[in-house]
Amino acid sequence: MAWQRKIPFGYRIEQGQACLHPVESNAVRDIFQLYLSGLSYSQIAREMERQKIKYHQHTEQWNKHMVKRILENQTYLGGRLYPRLIDGEDFLAARFQQREKAVGTPRPKEIDAIRKKAVCALCGAKMQRHTCTNGRSCWRCESPVCGSTVYMENHVLITALRECLMELSQAPYLLTPPEVPTAKGPSRDAIRIENELNLAFNRGAEDVELIRALIFASAAESYAAIPDPTPGYQLEHLCKQLEYGDIDDDILKELLETAVKHIRIGKDGVLELELINGKVVQQSGKEQPA
Repeated sequence: MAWQRKIPFGYRIEQGQACLHPVESNAVRDIFQLYLSGLSYSQIAREMERQKIKYHQHTEQWNKHMVKRILENQTYLGGRLYPRLIDGEDFLAARFQQREKAVGTPRPKEIDAIRKKAVCALCGAKMQRHTCTNGRSCWRCESPVCGSTVYMENHVLITALRECLMELSQAPYLLTPPEVPTAKGPSRDAIRIENELNLAFNRGAEDVELIRALIFASAAESYAAIPDPTPGYQLEHLCKQLEYGDIDDDILKELLETAVKHIRIGKDGVLELELINGKVVQQSGKEQPA
């Protein structure tokens, strides 16, 4: 077609020689930088349209395929016909990033355990893991008021958590069992179910199925009101293991699952472990006020 480009985007011909196009060459550099900062092909295409930069002379419209072709065009590294436009380091970084996105990097299994307990150290809201700029891992607070974002690579976070757990394993005195709450009186639901059960008994045998369902519901409600001493027993057992056994990965895993309620991720990447007994242990191993 007549409007198809005959030379690569970013160049023009002057006096029979290829040289840099003043507008297009800057756009090429911008495309590489935007991609390396984390934007997708489509997002970059929209940015080119917003800047009213023309890939084809007849239209300002862009699409993700145009952006992809530019990022993969080795002509920008320079050669016999065309001058260098893109630094080799940036070009390779973009290609590596393309390959990682296409193949996908497997998430370490340790990250799944962290995701279940990760909270924001500033506000206490849950934190979610995201892949942010330059393919970096970050943890973002779900609270719209806080919105804290902490950039931490997987291996850095896993190493920091392991150090925290190792330090905690050397201080079993911090693992005091949580207080078991005293049993409270029947809940409103328990009282309501009990009243309905009495009414059903009064109505007689025609309500046998209803009576059976109400009995099960009353038993479940009563069972739910009984304080659970299991966490305390688990901590006591774990303390004995720490005092008389070797510290290995299995012990650290059990310590995380049993003793740690939340993993607080701070703005500066410092971790805090909030234990199920209410104590808070910082990365230094020192107990912090709860």
